[in-house]
Amino acid sequence: MENLVNISPWFIAKLAFLIFLTVYLAFAVIVIRQVQLMVKTLNGSFDLPLQILSFVHLAFTVFVFLMAVLIL
Repeated sequence: MENLVNISPWFIAKLAFLIFLTVYLAFAVIVIRQVQLMVKTLNGSFDLPLQILSFVHLAFTVFVFLMAVLIL
């Protein structure tokens, strides 16, 4: 019981932040899937730039998540 009382507010904030980043990482993966489905369905000139942008978004999200895990 004493361990629960000694939980720091900063620990709760860090845990909440990591949970948020995990959900955002899942969102980035879903964006990749949605863009791939859209490219298969629609034909247009923005197919390649959208795919590149979605992969850059995923890469940046993974980078931020890993940095948060290492720093926090």
